[in-house]
Order: sequence, then C-alpha cells, then structure tokens
Amino acid sequence: MALPSKERKNYYFFLILLLVNVILLSIQIPLGQDKTLLKETFLAIFTPLQAGLNWLWNEISNFWEKYFFLIQVKSQNEKLAAENVQLRQENILLKNIIEKLEKEAEIKKRLSSLGNSILIASVIGSDAGNIFQSIIINRGSLHGVSGDMTVLDPEGNLVGRVINPVLPWSCRVQLITDETSGVAVITANQNVSGVFRGDGRGRGYLDYVLITSPEVAIGEEVLTSGLDGIHPAGLKVGRVVGISIKDALFKKIEVEPFFQLNKLKQVAIINFDLKKF
Repeated sequence: MALPSKERKNYYFFLILLLVNVILLSIQIPLGQDKTLLKETFLAIFTPLQAGLNWLWNEISNFWEKYFFLIQVKSQNEKLAAENVQLRQENILLKNIIEKLEKEAEIKKRLSSLGNSILIASVIGSDAGNIFQSIIINRGSLHGVSGDMTVLDPEGNLVGRVINPVLPWSCRVQLITDETSGVAVITANQNVSGVFRGDGRGRGYLDYVLITSPEVAIGEEVLTSGLDGIHPAGLKVGRVVGISIKDALFKKIEVEPFFQLNKLKQVAIINFDLKKF
C-alpha cells in the first residue's frame, strides 16, 4: 500500500537522519589506541597544507637572510673598495714624495761642488707665445728667490735666470734659448770668449767672436765665463754644432744647449742669499 505524500516525505527525512547518525557514529569508531577516522581525515587534509606553509615560511626566511647578508656583503665590499682606492692613492703620493726627495738629494749631490745654496723647484708652466723663451717654477720671494738667480737642470747644465717680477709662490725663468737672453761664455778648449744668445728655436749661437780668434772645433763644449756678473763661471751651457762666417769681422758659431726643455720637470736655483732651506 502506497504511503501518502506527506508521510512519504517524513519517511525519507527519517532515513536521512538515520544515515547521518550512522556516519557520525562510524567516524568516531577507534582505529587504534587514540586515533579516530575524523582525526585521520583531518590530519590527511591539513598535514600537507601545514608542511607546505612551513616550507614556504622557511624559504621566505632564508630569502630574507640571504638578501640582508648580500646587502651587508655589498656594503662591506664597497667600503673595502673605497679603502683600497684610498690606500692606492696614498701609496702613489708616498711614492711620488720619495721619488721627489731622491731626485732632490741627487740634484744637490751633483751640484754640491758649486759650494752655493741650492733650492729645488718644479716646472709648472711655460711661455704661451714661445716655449723656448721662459718657464714658470713653483718657488718665489717667500722662498728667498730674487731676480737674476741662476737656474740649472738636474745635470747641472745652465737653463737660464730668474727674471722680475718675482711672485710670492712662483717666478719666471728666462731660458738661454730666448732671443733676448745673453750669457757670457768661453769655449772649453780654445778659451774663446763670446756671448751666447738664443735663437728662439731651441738653439743659440756665440756672438762677438772675431774671425781672428782661435779655431773652435765642432763638438767643443761651451761654459759660462762669469764675466756677466750673473752666472758663476764653469757652468755647462752647450756644445758647438756649427761654424760659419757671419760677416767680415765675426764668426757665427752655432751651439746646441745641454739642457733639454721637453724633459725639464725640476730645476735647481743657485741661491746666494739663503744659507739654509
């Protein structure tokens, strides 16, 4: 006999409740000492998720640790690089100072026979119009420098003389190759006197040498005679490289100076006024 519609609904509802109750009871059935199906199901679902979250957390932690470590390493590397640059520059400066001191000592030793006070200076500039006219050095009136002081190269060869005005920290040196310069000289072998004048092109010639003067040989050295009252006698000026007849009275003796302008970085000033530096 078929059940009415309302009773049939109640019947189905009762069966569903009964089934749910059975399921709830079944999942509470012990599987071991303290394990249940519900617990096993929970563990099965959430254990992988927990493991994944733990792995993700560890990876994030490791990433940040490595990131900050790398930043710290980068900072240390930059600091070390800066210190390295500083030490390298200090080393270069110290090396330059040592070389300069050695050069100064060498120059003074070479010129010690002159018996005069010697002031070492560096070349800091040259004449803008003609490099063979003058140079600028980094010594001036505050160092005891004054006009007409003799200037030599590191080998003791004559370079020129200090000309006025002399500034406190620098001065200009007229080179012997300047056309307006004049140095009283004498040849080393024949003792022929004359005046060395520059040609403005890096060389010079002996002026006022009479045709009747003793023959001067090619290669003969030219020295200062001291007759001009500016330069001490016996300083090396240059070497004779050419001889010709200038006119009916005088010879033209071409001389190549010993000092080399392109290599001139330091000079020595013969300072008669200073006893000590």
